[in-house]
Amino acid sequence: MTDRNSTLTPRRINHYAIATNDMEATHKFWTEVMNCEFKAAIRVEGHPMSTGEIAPGYLHAFYSFEDGACIAFFELATPIDVRSDGVPAWAKHLALSVESHDELKQWHSRLTDLGVDVVGEVDHGGLFYSLYFVDPNGQRVELTYQTRSLDDDDIRSGHETLKGWASDKNAGVLV
Repeated sequence: MTDRNSTLTPRRINHYAIATNDMEATHKFWTEVMNCEFKAAIRVEGHPMSTGEIAPGYLHAFYSFEDGACIAFFELATPIDVRSDGVPAWAKHLALSVESHDELKQWHSRLTDLGVDVVGEVDHGGLFYSLYFVDPNGQRVELTYQTRSLDDDDIRSGHETLKGWASDKNAGVLV
């Protein structure tokens, strides 16, 4: 299934798209609270999408992070049917890096001062320190400071962890 000789790897995230029912609140949050730069908005009337479905009219807006990657939002002309997919809310989140532990603390103060309900600071074994909150669309966001680069030891340990998980899963002993 893999071609270990391939040198193809995506360069970076271009955008991550999320649905919204309120583009005005979304725009305000991502420009005023998160300080992302508004980059573009595209208004499109119905056309075929990548799934083959004909989309209703929609607005697609883009907000950039410091590295140029974007978070994007779709507001559809028709109401969005919000359904649970059964995945716990904590498991689906957008993690964004900050440069230092001090910057993470500054974000905590900023977010709470702006009335954003923040969970954390959470210490992930001394490797990551994180804050969690939700944007106006219900998108869980993590701001995280990574204390060191991942290295060869992390890769080796990670492979062992993956093998152990698969073994436990096959044995039916996951809890």
